[in-house]
Formats: sequence, structure tokens, C-alpha cells
Amino acid sequence: MHPIFRQAAPGCRGDVLTLTRFDSSGSIIPVDMELTSSDGSRTLLLPVALDTGATFTIVPWDIAIDLGYDPVDPEGRQRIFTGSGVELCPVVTVKKMTALGMAVEDIKILCHDLPEGSCVDGLLGLNFLRMFDFEIRYSEGMISLKRRRRRRRPPSPG
Repeated sequence: MHPIFRQAAPGCRGDVLTLTRFDSSGSIIPVDMELTSSDGSRTLLLPVALDTGATFTIVPWDIAIDLGYDPVDPEGRQRIFTGSGVELCPVVTVKKMTALGMAVEDIKILCHDLPEGSCVDGLLGLNFLRMFDFEIRYSEGMISLKRRRRRRRPPSPG
């Protein structure tokens, strides 16, 4: 496994801002991601790569199936572009996903097996990351993640 050190920023609650250290000399940014089973009875921790080029978070078929999700009868399919061409991937909604010290419920992920020999099991994509303001500071080997505040809509005229 990889060394990741996570802490809440001073003066902030852990669910507001988190700081995660990573090895900035590596070729990827490894992250631990925890997925909750479809019935909520257990969780599974897997190593993934933080990938700002991935629109969706991706996990392998066998892990999705092991956690009770059904990629054979998905909610839909999403086209992705890989090094080997275009593929249609099953879309499933995960009960809860936690990464970088932050949890998100009912998030859609894609089921797709990464190439054999990959050093991670999946990818942490923008569908998770865009729920936060995040910063990757390579000079410090640090990722900061802050939950985005929902903007209040102005009152409707009337």
C-alpha cells in the first residue's frame, strides 16, 4: 500500500476541509477509496488513482458485484474513451463512497476493469471531485478538499 496521511485542517471540522498527503515523486496520485455495499452492511477499501481526466469514478466489475451492485443489469451505460478504443460501461449508483476524508452518498460510478498490471484497482474521477473545491499542491505533496457550499437561490419575484 501507499503512505497517505489524512488530517482535518486546524480550526475546521473534519467534514468541512481535509488535507491528504501523497508522494509527489510518483507517476500517479494514489488514494484510498471506501465503498459501501448495496445493503449498507459492509465496506471495502480499495486503492485508486486520483484522475482529473476521468469524468466518472471507475471500479472493477468484480468489486461492484462483490458489494451487491449489478453491472449486468445497470441503470444505464456510459461511453468512455480508453487507450484501446471506445467502450460502453455499466453505470451503477453506490450507496456511499468515501475518499480523501469525504463521503458522498448515492453517487453513480462506472464498472470497468483497468488493464492487467495496473497498480490501482480503479479511478477517482470528476463526478466525485466536482462536489468539492480541491487543490493539488505538488510542491508540498498535499491535496486539500473542501465541501462546496450550496448557493442559495434568490427569492423569486412575485
